[in-house]
Amino acid sequence: MNLYPLKFDPILKSIIWGGSDICTFKNIKPEQNNIGESWEISGVKNNVSIISNGELVGKSLDEVLASEKSALVGKRVYEQFGDTFPLLIKFIDARDNLSIQVHPDDELAKERHNSFGKTEMWYVVKATPDRYF
Repeated sequence: MNLYPLKFDPILKSIIWGGSDICTFKNIKPEQNNIGESWEISGVKNNVSIISNGELVGKSLDEVLASEKSALVGKRVYEQFGDTFPLLIKFIDARDNLSIQVHPDDELAKERHNSFGKTEMWYVVKATPDRYF
């Protein structure tokens, strides 16, 4: 199959600290309140992204990864993670402080959850002057 730039339906998460800017920012109608996260690309169990464009429309990220393997993510990534998509890409809109979180490394995550560890990278798109990090 000839892969093309894939687009995905967002997975909107209503969260107690969520704001009201994600729908406006992404032009999602109808607008919803308390949307704290918009998962853009996810292979997380029970929250797998669905393709929204082209000939693969309606297929899940898991289905395409299973059939296209390293053509989708690259040989090295596929060798390391197999049929598990290794990234979770999301927008966060926090109108309140977020909870403190502790993320296990790969060894502890494998032992306790049969999963990979979690590392994060943040890119701030917009911040109000009265909030700081």
